[in-house]
Amino acid sequence: MNLSKPQVDESFRVLHKKAHEFVTDQHEILTEDFSFGAYDQYSLDADKSNISFIKDGVEVLKVAYQAVGALNEYNGLWTWRWDNPEIAPSEREELEVIKNYGDFFNYGMLTQAQWPASEADAWAVTAIAAYLRGGKGIFKIQIDGSPHFVYFEKILTT
Repeated sequence: MNLSKPQVDESFRVLHKKAHEFVTDQHEILTEDFSFGAYDQYSLDADKSNISFIKDGVEVLKVAYQAVGALNEYNGLWTWRWDNPEIAPSEREELEVIKNYGDFFNYGMLTQAQWPASEADAWAVTAIAAYLRGGKGIFKIQIDGSPHFVYFEKILTT
């Protein structure tokens, strides 16, 4: 399998800039309202797709997340979550909005299931996913020792 990194044009750069600004604004809201970034640890409930952020033993923020993709640190390949045949149809539908947007605008980074990526690339497409889906922030989690990138679907803390 010979994979090449999809080409990026100026319109994709503009999309990424808008997405970056959107995510930055969302993170500022989380910081103001929940001191996001000042947590000591996080706890992952992968079965429920929830992350709890904890400071001094107290949960300060709980979010529902949607996994976007994973970056294999050994071979440097990004893999979109929508390419996983084992995900639920509802999750696939959520993620295919991103892929369909990429199809419409011919953005290979959003439509090619796997491609050589840096961590910056992984953050970029995760920010775009959050922007397109109205996410409340983005984050990197570890599942089985591998980095997975997610966006926050909604804030569960009341």
